[in-house]
Amino acid sequence: MNDALKLEWVESRGISVEKIALNPITLADEDMKKVQEMEDAATLGANPFMMAGRMTDATANAMENAASNDSGAMNGFIGMGMAGGAMGGGFQAAQQFYHMGAQQQAQQPAPAKDAWKCACGNLATGKFCTECGAKKPDSDGWVCSCGAVNKGKFCSECGTKKPAGVPQYKCDKCGWVPEDPTKAPKFCPECGDPFDNGDLV
Repeated sequence: MNDALKLEWVESRGISVEKIALNPITLADEDMKKVQEMEDAATLGANPFMMAGRMTDATANAMENAASNDSGAMNGFIGMGMAGGAMGGGFQAAQQFYHMGAQQQAQQPAPAKDAWKCACGNLATGKFCTECGAKKPDSDGWVCSCGAVNKGKFCSECGTKKPAGVPQYKCDKCGWVPEDPTKAPKFCPECGDPFDNGDLV
């Protein structure tokens, strides 16, 4: 630091810095509490399901407090009813938040047809998971019209019965499955292996 400030401090003012200590900035407990409250509000406000859960919890706590009111449970519930009327009712508000969350989920785009769910929970579309890098698992079985790979007689995702007598193709070399598993190209686009009877599932 002396080197950086030599001209200005040492030569101009005759001041030499021998030692400097920098303390971390800490907030007072009140300020930390405010910051935490703002972070909690931002987290809850971004997720309707979390808001609904918070509203349900708060309403249940209010009911418990009203029941143990020193002036009698009736007075507690009357006060709670007045507050609930002004706020739109705790459970009614929670239902609205749950409804908002369901609408948001319904508006999310459907996953790609060739998507697969990784063990880490990520929905991936390529040969490797974009979150953890895990390789797409080999798909042994038949492919349903919904895109799920199955081994049993029924689809584990939509319940559709395995088509009887309909050929299901899958490359016997690399495991690639055509978008329409009942139709196969002459060659696998992933590894170049020719499709033949060995590729029937």
